[in-house]
Amino acid sequence: MTDQQRWDSLGCNGNRFVSTPNVDRLAEAGANCKNSFTPWPVCTPARATMWTGVYPHQHQVIYNAYKMDNVLKETSHEQRTVFEPLRASGYTTAYFGKWHLGENDPGLFDVWKGFNSSGGHWVDDIKDGIYKPDQQTDELIAFIKEQANGNKPFFAVNGYYPPHDPYTAPKRFYEPYRDQGVPYAGYYAAVSAIDDNVGRLVSALEEAGLTEDTIIVYYSDHGDHFSYRGSDHKFSCHEDSIKVPMVISWPGTIEAGIVIDEFVGLQDLMPTILDWAGQDVPDYLHGKSLVPLLEGKSVPWREAHYTENVIRGPFIEQRSVRTKEWKLILTRNVRFLQGYTAQNELYDLLNDPEEELNIYKTPRGDSHNRFRNTPPQTDIIESLVHLLRKQAEEIDDQLGVDMADFTRVEIEKRKAIGE
Repeated sequence: MTDQQRWDSLGCNGNRFVSTPNVDRLAEAGANCKNSFTPWPVCTPARATMWTGVYPHQHQVIYNAYKMDNVLKETSHEQRTVFEPLRASGYTTAYFGKWHLGENDPGLFDVWKGFNSSGGHWVDDIKDGIYKPDQQTDELIAFIKEQANGNKPFFAVNGYYPPHDPYTAPKRFYEPYRDQGVPYAGYYAAVSAIDDNVGRLVSALEEAGLTEDTIIVYYSDHGDHFSYRGSDHKFSCHEDSIKVPMVISWPGTIEAGIVIDEFVGLQDLMPTILDWAGQDVPDYLHGKSLVPLLEGKSVPWREAHYTENVIRGPFIEQRSVRTKEWKLILTRNVRFLQGYTAQNELYDLLNDPEEELNIYKTPRGDSHNRFRNTPPQTDIIESLVHLLRKQAEEIDDQLGVDMADFTRVEIEKRKAIGE
């Protein structure tokens, strides 16, 4: 798992300037998800969801956590995780790297070498220090060698902190990006540095004879809009923040080169892992097992992805639904601070994939005359509001239901006065 990695930062996802040969090979040899998303574009809430299988509105972890021993025990309304049933069925569990769900060992792992967050990406200083991802990879390789000599299955997580800011990597990874017109060279250098470590891990599995017995899932907790959408790097329902890589490789079992076009998310990790391990998948989980999709089966699936968010500072709550063609973001300004206005957003992803033009309320005047001749989008908005409400009901998110209902009333008022 990486931290704050955009979906479009990989060669296998269409990036023309990045160097990610190892992850690209995993995608070629396995499955690549083309519509993979986070349920909440911030570290701690997303991580609580990936391990509990429920959306943040249910586990109630909606802020990044610092100076807490164990977030899941101290604040989460859902404390059951994927790790307990795996350990109970004989798996050795191990965690390396960024955890961001507390400062201390949560007691869920046989091997714990995790840390919470902050502190940069280096042991000691940048000039003479050790790059933490390199150290974590060394530790995981040692763990893999140990497991190769045993007869127990293992479940290991390597939580890389980069490419999260501050954007740094060993100097040699900067060369393809400096003086090439690539913004944030350090970000992409970090992406390449992580890719290099992925290659080392794959080689370690091959040397240990574990390649066909090991499933590799490469993904991130959320993306990065480089502070373009706001004052922070995420906290946004735009694609830059919510669309994340997800590549799954299992040589000899998952057919090479599969492209999964269905909407998948981090909430699907827990049910998928339990399914792989032959465990029962609890009914209360909000995610679904990806195993049928990976087997090429045609199964009923979600028609859109639902995302929750809070913009910190003004405390603006958001609920978003994303289809193949459209994205609707409903917004509620809780504190009504002066200078902040809650504004719903609608994007035509086919004609405006960069999400530059909010056409929620059109036609309307503006300084650049962009929306004066844009027709009303009432029918599209109504259908998306209905879909958003449906998905909110399915996961019992009352705020999402309320926001959808409020928007429907607003639309009826606009229609009544001819807007």
